[in-house]
Amino acid sequence: MALDEIDVQAAVARSSDEPFVTETLRLRAPVANEIRVRIVATSVCHTDTMTKDKALCAFPIVLGHEGAGIVAALGDDVTGFEVGDHVVLSYDYCGRCPQCQRNKPSYCDDHGSLNFAGVRPDGNKTHRSCNSDSPDVFGSFFQQSSFATYALSHPSNTIRVDKSLPLPVLAPLGCGVQTGAGTVFNTLQVEADSSLAVFGCGCVGLSAVMAARVAGAKKIIAVDINPDRLDMATELGATDTVTPGDFAEPTAMVEHIRSLSGATGCHYAIDTTGVPSVLRQAFDCCGPLGITAMIAPGVPGTEVSIEMLGLLPGKSLRGVVQGDSVSKTFIPKLIGLWQEGQFPFDRLITRFDGIDALDAAAQAMTSGEVIKPVVILDDSYQQ
Repeated sequence: MALDEIDVQAAVARSSDEPFVTETLRLRAPVANEIRVRIVATSVCHTDTMTKDKALCAFPIVLGHEGAGIVAALGDDVTGFEVGDHVVLSYDYCGRCPQCQRNKPSYCDDHGSLNFAGVRPDGNKTHRSCNSDSPDVFGSFFQQSSFATYALSHPSNTIRVDKSLPLPVLAPLGCGVQTGAGTVFNTLQVEADSSLAVFGCGCVGLSAVMAARVAGAKKIIAVDINPDRLDMATELGATDTVTPGDFAEPTAMVEHIRSLSGATGCHYAIDTTGVPSVLRQAFDCCGPLGITAMIAPGVPGTEVSIEMLGLLPGKSLRGVVQGDSVSKTFIPKLIGLWQEGQFPFDRLITRFDGIDALDAAAQAMTSGEVIKPVVILDDSYQQ
């Protein structure tokens, strides 16, 4: 059966220095391999705000890549889903390249084009202004653009969840939570009785703290300039907290963290800030054979300096995308840990009601007022 395009309410970014503004757009009908999802809730990620604020995208655009909702329509070739299914949306991948074939889809050859280009894989836009005869607004961000009441996704980045679960709570699993937790579980494979330093205690960093506690790390050292976030880190499993402003020199802070590790340095370190000097500190905190995970790469062209001699004790620096997570299996794993009371990521969430509140939610996250804003887009949803 042929499907028609529909009206959607979307929070549109028209430039890097303008706020998100709610507009009525027309969303193209799903093609053969697409799923139309009624977005119940979407969370805001620093990737959304950085992409907009640093003009790392084409404008105008509908961003959003942590959507959760209900399947509303299916393209003719979609299998494994039914209308009415509850789903969480995540990053997309091709499924064909060498990395995808090795079950490492977050390093897909097409990761950049599929998730950041703002168009379908065939190069076409999915959104148009109501006064336009052809698509004139970029979308397909992470092949979803969930800052809207409806989104188009693919089976590859759509994860079915049990209908008894609260969709607004699950939204952050699509990127931020799985990135932090995945870095601990999948990338670093943190071992029991080991030591880990986490630089930056936003959603990603705190998810790493929670995962490290589950993994049985003996020392979990949280580093942040925000005392409220350090308090939250302690509640979620950090054994020690460090405020950089308490030290006259970064080297003194590094030595303090190394002393907290209980050995000659940490086994692992994670930088979530994207600040080169902080990444260097994270690297320097590690002892022999230590591994530093870089989650936030900063804007294109950003470089970091590492002393070559510092690599000789077998230390390594590893870039990480989406926590090496295969969302189809990893998101259900995190849900299971949450249901068991071991991974209380819901404590990071602050709720905002209505699509008109999306800009305020983004600003609250950027300012540090909240950790993970979740915006409810469908006020008819009842859990």
